[in-house]
Amino acid sequence: MLKTVKSRHKYKSMTTDLKHAFENMHLLSRAERKQAMLELQKQKPDFLLDLNPFWGRRKRCIANVLIVADGSLNFEFGSFGLSEFLTSFNKLNQILFSNIRYKVTIAHRDSQTPVNTNNVVVNRIANFDFATSVNLNDFDQIWLFGITPISLPASGDITRPQPVPINRSYLFQDELDAITNYMNAGGNVFATGDHGLLGSALCSQIPRIKDMRHWEDFGTDEVGMTEPRRNDTNRPASGTTVSTQFSNQSDDIPQAILVRTYDLGRPHPLLSIRTSLRPSGIIDIMPDHPHEGECKSEKSFKVIDPTTGDIHRISSQIIARSLVLDGSSAARKDPTEPHLFPSIAVFNGRPANVGRIVVDSTWHHFVNINLIGSGEGVGFSDHHFDIIQQYYMNIANWMLRKSTLNCAKGWIFINLLKDSQIIEANLNNPNQPLKEIKINDLHSIGILAKEILSSAFTPMFAEEFMSELIEDIAPEYVKHLQPWDISNTINKSKFFNEDFIISTAIGAGFVAIREHINKLLNNDANGEEIYNEMPKYLDEGLRYGLSAALEQVNQHVEKLNLLLQRPPQKRDPKKR
Repeated sequence: MLKTVKSRHKYKSMTTDLKHAFENMHLLSRAERKQAMLELQKQKPDFLLDLNPFWGRRKRCIANVLIVADGSLNFEFGSFGLSEFLTSFNKLNQILFSNIRYKVTIAHRDSQTPVNTNNVVVNRIANFDFATSVNLNDFDQIWLFGITPISLPASGDITRPQPVPINRSYLFQDELDAITNYMNAGGNVFATGDHGLLGSALCSQIPRIKDMRHWEDFGTDEVGMTEPRRNDTNRPASGTTVSTQFSNQSDDIPQAILVRTYDLGRPHPLLSIRTSLRPSGIIDIMPDHPHEGECKSEKSFKVIDPTTGDIHRISSQIIARSLVLDGSSAARKDPTEPHLFPSIAVFNGRPANVGRIVVDSTWHHFVNINLIGSGEGVGFSDHHFDIIQQYYMNIANWMLRKSTLNCAKGWIFINLLKDSQIIEANLNNPNQPLKEIKINDLHSIGILAKEILSSAFTPMFAEEFMSELIEDIAPEYVKHLQPWDISNTINKSKFFNEDFIISTAIGAGFVAIREHINKLLNNDANGEEIYNEMPKYLDEGLRYGLSAALEQVNQHVEKLNLLLQRPPQKRDPKKR
């Protein structure tokens, strides 16, 4: 009944005809039924929507992704291919608590049409031009993987000439304008190259991105290929003390990175992971390579909010550093001098309604030669790959447009309510009206929601998701909730437990949605009507919960003040 297809490193039982399996579920063995149900949940096939009239009309939230490569980088299965990285979007589409569907357009600057059979790929474009090939505003995010060095015209004029040269090694001014306008209107960009000038043709002209990473050598030879100060992150093979083989980049020994943490040891959302995969909850490994590029020091940028015209100063952040060991000498290169260098940097333009940016020291963190190996290397084990793949998925989630996230929020709430029985787990009477529920019970509901989201996504996704839920009703307050916002000054002094306030507000939001659903069901409303009305009731619940939590905090502060105002009691010297 169930056929098998080859998975990443081994054979796993998977259905190739889910509809047939679904219709004949009673004929399957128990193990086959469990596997079929898991695949139905993961793949969310369209035929299920027609069979479920209540929830079946839920809106699918589409995240359009554009990935552009140049030179010898491609999307195929060879050493410099990105095929293994692309599977991250398949995995994102299988997250049970989300109805976001990622659709990927792959593009190459050269004349050959990109090749990849992955079903997340919906479009393939050759001779890609940022000004003419697509409308960039149709995409949530753009990923740039560059290997070609920049070679500007001798005149310095980057105005589009006629005829247009093919395989050019720089961006025309109208392309640069299109990318800049896209970013300033909220579009998100990931960019990377490798050592020296590699990647500079694609990335080094773009505002902010050009100042967040070194796109050429900067005088210390750290982004060179052979010098002692190069960024060689290769780790020694098992049984050796130094790395002497280039192929060590293709083994199952990753480099350990030094991750920046904020407020009680929490990483940036890009480096957050479920504790079931990494007990620390931190992605602290990366693929290694004998000569990586390097991110620049943090820099403050002036950006203009396109909706208000207000001027903001927002700084980039270094969220991870890599360590070069002493004495590495791959392919007869000079033995390395030990040093640290910035390897991942981010820019969060969302407070000013401009795009987010992620830059990485090298695309060797993403290409097949480092993930599945080549020659003597065997690539990463499933365990290590799952950890690294979460980094890719985190980037994709972090670079979603706000409109896409807003689309997904309703369905995430429905899944939490429907699948986890989140309210029933915390209340003796699940139908108890919101304003009759104790504050501590609302808080417990919010805490359980955070735990479930942490398991379904990552802990820091849950943290950011929950705080942003109340952004519309308390925007100034939310600015001080996310610990990785380094402009946040209030958060550095913990006057009270903000988790209590957020979780209580979220708990009240759940109860308000439950009341809304029950009311509409009693009036024979369909799933689409319920879904469309949810934001209004969620907002009402969040407002009530936030107000009730703050009121309780104020009561505790007043009680503490009264206690402090009492005169000290005289101690009886006869009593110890």
